[in-house]
Amino acid sequence: MRSEQEVAERCRSLFEDAAVRAKGWRSNLFWRPASPANPYGSLRVDGEELEVLLAAIVGVPAASRSSLEAREPGRAGFIERSIAHGELPLLRYRADE
Repeated sequence: MRSEQEVAERCRSLFEDAAVRAKGWRSNLFWRPASPANPYGSLRVDGEELEVLLAAIVGVPAASRSSLEAREPGRAGFIERSIAHGELPLLRYRADE
């Protein structure tokens, strides 16, 4: 099981990939900015869901897939299918911590 910090780092790395950047998404869609200079503060959405979504876009295996599927069977597959069909599924919101 990976820590939330490890999942967040993986998401940040995947978000910087050219395939994700081509979507034109701003980081504040998924993150609460830490500061004006650092757009990657705390995650607004479930980190495992975001990691599965970004990995599907980049075309690499999602490290969080099995833990997300164990927590909620079918959720990772739904996210992957949505991305394959050009849709952006709603991800679970994370409240401020």
